[in-house]
Amino acid sequence: MNPRRRIGYGLEALAVIFALGTIGYVVIEGAPVLDALYMVVITVTTVGFGEVFDLSTGGQFWTMFIVISGFGVAIYTAIASIEYLVDLGDDRRRRRMQSQAAKATNHIIVCGFGRVGQGTWSDLRARGVNVVVIEASAERVEAARAADAVVITGDATHNDVLELAGIDHAKAVIACVADDSDNLVIALSAKALRPDVRVVCRATELESERKLLLAGADAVVAPQVVGAERLALMAMQPGLAQIFDVVVAGSPVEFRVEELDIADECDVAGKTIQESGIRQSSGALILALEGREERVVVNPGADVTLSPGDRLVVVGTKDQVERAAGIVQPTS
Repeated sequence: MNPRRRIGYGLEALAVIFALGTIGYVVIEGAPVLDALYMVVITVTTVGFGEVFDLSTGGQFWTMFIVISGFGVAIYTAIASIEYLVDLGDDRRRRRMQSQAAKATNHIIVCGFGRVGQGTWSDLRARGVNVVVIEASAERVEAARAADAVVITGDATHNDVLELAGIDHAKAVIACVADDSDNLVIALSAKALRPDVRVVCRATELESERKLLLAGADAVVAPQVVGAERLALMAMQPGLAQIFDVVVAGSPVEFRVEELDIADECDVAGKTIQESGIRQSSGALILALEGREERVVVNPGADVTLSPGDRLVVVGTKDQVERAAGIVQPTS
């Protein structure tokens, strides 16, 4: 029973007690109606005023009945009222979150705010990406709100919840709940709503990877497998394992791999890689080039021509990648 209905029942019960209490005092003590009603009010509210009229033995028993029943119903109604106000605040926060999610564009939806989901959200936010979280657990919803995340409360396997998270305008969906079967359903639901949206799934079991790919996932990541491979690589080939984790002056510097589309109006369009000076100006390395016809050239040579609409895969520090993006995607 929701708090609002409980408040209604409580108020109805109080009205009955007030009416019966008044009638009882009129019948038992022969008191005027107004005095009897006043006696019921000060008895139920326990304000501590003295009796309005002298009480007989019957009146005393009637007063005890009113105290016990009236005070109990009043407490019940007060608790229901507090719960209603709390729920009202939650509803307002939920509507605010839904409004923020509806206005989001080109964002990433993270399904699940467990350890993997929190780490994913944190990394995306550090990169300046807009993120909408979907979480069913009340405890994790509070954790997401405490972290200042935009969170939708609900089951991500349901289409209406994905729609509330703004899947129509989302760039990608990351399914990282603990259950692989739920991730599979999320992938199916996301692809049914938006066939062109990119879906990345977490897999806790190795045999789930193929099923997730068949369900429409564009990529599947098994954190325990990645961690195991990293542990083995760091033991066997530490130099290779740390190629992307270089330490400079005692602080770790993380290299990033990013995809950059060459804009029509950029200065490097129509030039070769050597003529563009991307490497010299930004410090980022070009790992691959994908043409409009989906032709991928890995480690392209200096004489490869850059055309508008081509996509570069570059690697470097955050600043280097941002400088490369400024060259191929000028803002003005």
